[in-house]
Amino acid sequence: MPGKARKPGFVRRFLHGFLHREDASLSVEAVLVLPFMLWAFAALFSYFDVYRARALAMKGNYAIADLLSRETQPIDMTYLRGIETVFTFITESDPDSWIRVTPVRCKTRCTNPDTRVLRRDWSRATDGVDQLSSWEVNEYYRDIVPMIARGERVIMVESRVAYEPPIRPSVTGVTARDLLDTSFTRPRFGPQLCWGNLRCLND
Repeated sequence: MPGKARKPGFVRRFLHGFLHREDASLSVEAVLVLPFMLWAFAALFSYFDVYRARALAMKGNYAIADLLSRETQPIDMTYLRGIETVFTFITESDPDSWIRVTPVRCKTRCTNPDTRVLRRDWSRATDGVDQLSSWEVNEYYRDIVPMIARGERVIMVESRVAYEPPIRPSVTGVTARDLLDTSFTRPRFGPQLCWGNLRCLND
């Protein structure tokens, strides 16, 4: 009939009553919410842990680069193993971590970042990691080596930390990974960093 008010439907009545009810069962709510809370806690813990490891790896790399930039005497393998020990202490990493040091100079066309020719004075690494050749420096590192004038050098320090998540990746999605860092620093108190008994280059 026209003008007759319609009664609310069953769905509306059910929702209205459900939203206004204040009785509940804590045990049921706990069963529903607890798994999600545990997963959220585990995921947040893993995410913060991987960022913590990432920050430590970067700080360790920068600390080693700063230490090398202050050297005025030639270094050797004993020295390199020593700073690797310092690196593993800073980063709280396992003995599988490694460091590679490669002083780099520009030989020709130093003002053109796309065609400049880079050379490495020497390259040494710990844990049996391969040394870099001048060809590899030009092929794989030219884009990240900072612009340097002919006669200048930068010390390239590469490091690797193996990260293992504290909780299984199937739970949080955070997987094991290698944390790789590369930094560049100029020698502070001398023209270059020399290796062992090798003659320091002058060009």
